[in-house]
Amino acid sequence: MRLHSLWLFCLIAVSATTAQNLAKRTNNATVLILGGGMAGVIAARTLHDKGIDDIIVVEGLPELGGRLTSYTFGAKGKQYQVELGPYWIQGTQTGSGPANPVYSLAQKHNLSTVYTDWYGNISG
Repeated sequence: MRLHSLWLFCLIAVSATTAQNLAKRTNNATVLILGGGMAGVIAARTLHDKGIDDIIVVEGLPELGGRLTSYTFGAKGKQYQVELGPYWIQGTQTGSGPANPVYSLAQKHNLSTVYTDWYGNISG
């Protein structure tokens, strides 16, 4: 599980860095992003923030987010929601360096977070 989470984090970081480098070279580009998971969404957002608006995200599922998905169940008025996707945002920030873009999105949308360590203990 740790290796998969690390791979996802690296993929997001590489995608965002590649998007930033592309944005530095030209603002007159059409960009095709394959996959609407977190890496694809962060890459598209980074390009848009850098002034590139001609972006096409190709996703095989009917909605963006990749493994970030939830399921709602229960009777009307007593519904519950279960998260089916990943549970951790790793590497929120190192020192005074840039924050993890996924963590920044969580903060922007006022999502509650809880600190956990590698062994699953919840503190705070």
